[in-house]
Amino acid sequence: AGSKQNFGKLLPQTATPKANMDSTAIKADILALLRQDISTTITQEIKNALADNFASLKRDLQDVKNKINNNTAAIRAELDQVKSDVKSVSDGLSAWNDEMVAMQGTVTSLKKEVHELKNKCEDLEGRMRRGNIRIIGVAETQGSSTPEAVSSLLKEVLRLGREVRVDRSHRSLTQRRPAKLNSEEDAADILRRARRGKLHYKGKPIAIFPKYTASVAKARATFTEVRKMLHNKPGICYGILYPARFCVSHNNTEKEFVDAADAMSYVKENILQSREEGDMLLPQLLNFLRVIKQIKQ
Repeated sequence: AGSKQNFGKLLPQTATPKANMDSTAIKADILALLRQDISTTITQEIKNALADNFASLKRDLQDVKNKINNNTAAIRAELDQVKSDVKSVSDGLSAWNDEMVAMQGTVTSLKKEVHELKNKCEDLEGRMRRGNIRIIGVAETQGSSTPEAVSSLLKEVLRLGREVRVDRSHRSLTQRRPAKLNSEEDAADILRRARRGKLHYKGKPIAIFPKYTASVAKARATFTEVRKMLHNKPGICYGILYPARFCVSHNNTEKEFVDAADAMSYVKENILQSREEGDMLLPQLLNFLRVIKQIKQ
């Protein structure tokens, strides 16, 4: 409206001969007025639009803030619950750890007691078997496993001047005949005599051994290889003491082993190796003696 009024005022002035204004200036004024009106209108429209949008944005921001507050409260509640659960678990683990420590102490004590009881049982069973012997190599015939037959066999093979009382005897699944003697002294005497040399019965070789428990027999059997290595080696004494201790004597040095691997290492490094070196030096020594003898001649 303002622009139209201004435009109306300009028209009469342009019609008067006094004004005689340049048309270019008139156009410039008109454009300036139009620009001002348009700028004012657009600015007002933008302000109105921004006001509406700002109000909406403000409402949205408030909603987001409310949601954040609500979520924060829920998260805090969950964190409090998690903290409570963690504390409960931590207390439980602490109690469980104390129980485990106590249980470990109990288990250690029980293992020690079981080990001691096992050793005692092994010792008691070994003592009960002191009067037991095993006879290997006897042909199976009618009545050959009776106590009387075993007593007669021992008297004949070992050339005893007395009867040996046998409480019970039987033949095992292998060619072995276990026998229980009435006297431990008789069993010790028979085993001592059996170690003196080879035994024969009715023209066939036999052997008499002590009757050990399964665990003792297994432990003693681990030294079989090292005993074979030392068999018939002059100047070396060896044997197995009860229950399973390997003893060896060489060059006035005695050693005792409970582990077969340790015994094997010692024998190889300190006995067999030194003997091999001595065997290698022996021919050289003999040659040296021959040379000395020839020089003297």
